[in-house]
Amino acid sequence: MESKNKDTILIVDDEEMNINLLEAYLINDYQIIPAYTGTQALEIVKEKKPDLVLLDVMMPDMNGYAICEKLKSSPETQFIPIVMVTSLSGREDRIQGISAGADDFLTKPLDRLELKTRVSSLLRIKHLHDSLLEEKKQLRKANEYLDNLMRASPIATLTIDSKQNILTLNLSAIQLLGYEVDELVGLPITSITGGKWLEFADKKDYETFFIKKNKEYTPMNVSTSVVEGNEKKIMIISLQDRSELRGLFITPVKEEVSEKQDFDGISLERGSIYLVPNHDSAEGYKIFAKLVKSGTQGLCITRQNPEKIRTKYNLTKTPMIWLTKNRIQGQQVIDPSELFKIFPTVFDFINKAQDGIVLLDGLEFLSLFNDVRSVVKLMEQTNDTIMASSSRMILQLDPEVFDKKEYHLLKRWMKLVSSDNEETEQTA
Repeated sequence: MESKNKDTILIVDDEEMNINLLEAYLINDYQIIPAYTGTQALEIVKEKKPDLVLLDVMMPDMNGYAICEKLKSSPETQFIPIVMVTSLSGREDRIQGISAGADDFLTKPLDRLELKTRVSSLLRIKHLHDSLLEEKKQLRKANEYLDNLMRASPIATLTIDSKQNILTLNLSAIQLLGYEVDELVGLPITSITGGKWLEFADKKDYETFFIKKNKEYTPMNVSTSVVEGNEKKIMIISLQDRSELRGLFITPVKEEVSEKQDFDGISLERGSIYLVPNHDSAEGYKIFAKLVKSGTQGLCITRQNPEKIRTKYNLTKTPMIWLTKNRIQGQQVIDPSELFKIFPTVFDFINKAQDGIVLLDGLEFLSLFNDVRSVVKLMEQTNDTIMASSSRMILQLDPEVFDKKEYHLLKRWMKLVSSDNEETEQTA
């Protein structure tokens, strides 16, 4: 087990006595491998990858200079330290060794302390070099992973260098801006920001206008992050079209119905949110359908399939928004993780509607993708807006989904509609 933790030294000499002497000096600190010919030494280096080579110059089949030159010319072995061990001490001999790539020289007869000191010093340098290579390898892997992640990201991302020249764009950025990669790479960022430089710093969520290929000036939500990359700083820029961060635009319409609606005594006051704490999700829809069929402009935000709701309650025109992660052609949808889109959507509707009604069914689903406090905050914001409007809202909710504290936070300023359709006041 101990030998595995020791550095390995290859001793190359055609004289067994010389190898035995060097081994005796080093065996306590290192694992020793002997080689008696140049050919044998090259085979061992290729197979074993020793940490250091002690190489005699005078060899019968191949001299030490030739062996050293071969090892230093190979990418796999060029960083293995080589110490030339020779009885030759002339200036020309050393120059020849340096030309071959030798890292150090020892002259026979060897001094034990000098040998151990030179070997220890060269191995320390090699370990530092190996550590740097490993760090560089890991950094390259991390950069490749980051690059692949950015390329596949659904968020539009581009990178710029410290001079603010564009380095890369991912597919989402290409689709968002409308350019091809070769139309932007190498250009300054000002070419698509209307001449405005970006602050080279870590920043989150600020607005800057970008110019799309169709010359459209588009407000973008921008976040930037400065990172080290390939020995220089780069800045990662993520872009989101501001219009996509807002809610959906709703056009209030009225259902065209001829039959008279029976309200069973229901009267939903304007400027209020009514909570339907019913395990049967049909209760809130029945009330909503009766109101919109009476001429009230409605908006339905639902976790259920809107087409099934339309068929079941005969609602053909009322706008409906499906809370789903799927993008369905011809259907307005909000991803449940995009909680921020719901309030502006409701606000847009009640700002346009006269005597409107909003049904929200799916708060439990939203809480799976968002912090419950964020859901409560959404309803507080919505409640404030509803109270100042001529509209009202029905919140369809199963109380058992939330714990008591969360449910109390949600219902404390709402009015209850009981299962027998009689309105009651809810106290805090």
